[in-house]
Amino acid sequence: MKIIKLIFVIIVIASTLSSCSKNDDSITIETAPQYPMKSLIESGYMELDLEKHTDLQIEMGYKFKSFKNGKITALGVRIPNNGLYRVTLWNAETEDILITKNITSTSGLLSFEDIQPIEISSGVSYFISVNTLDHYIFSSSENAESNIFPIESGNILIEGYSTYLGENQILPSELIKTHYKGMVDFKFIAYN
Repeated sequence: MKIIKLIFVIIVIASTLSSCSKNDDSITIETAPQYPMKSLIESGYMELDLEKHTDLQIEMGYKFKSFKNGKITALGVRIPNNGLYRVTLWNAETEDILITKNITSTSGLLSFEDIQPIEISSGVSYFISVNTLDHYIFSSSENAESNIFPIESGNILIEGYSTYLGENQILPSELIKTHYKGMVDFKFIAYN
């Protein structure tokens, strides 16, 4: 009887082990969240030139690429005034809008709001923008005339900043590399 029980235990263990699939290759490991523009400003790489600048209504933001596949899980703004601001994430290569979200700004504080995750592919150009009247102006902390873009921030390469005059949701195109108007940012989680 003990032999039959032992054989039964061996059969159960063998069938359990053989039914386990080996999907270790499909496991996605996420890294700590990254906030590219926030990190650049907090590091002292850029400095604030003008506390509050009032312009005409403008769509402004920056073009970027990721060195790794990952996802964007939140969008954020830092605007001098309280209010609701339209933030848009674009595929810069196809000019498709990936998501638009109205973000509430809390007077000068960086405010993020979660979104449904947007998958980001390594090497593809994206653009994030905010439509606003009031904004900050940043330049290089070393020399106001030197280029600040392109610059790496974690797994993100920020290629340059751009604007489009007006309230229309149009992708800005001509990149500026010596200063930055904004601020708009995102939460990026890279996959290992």
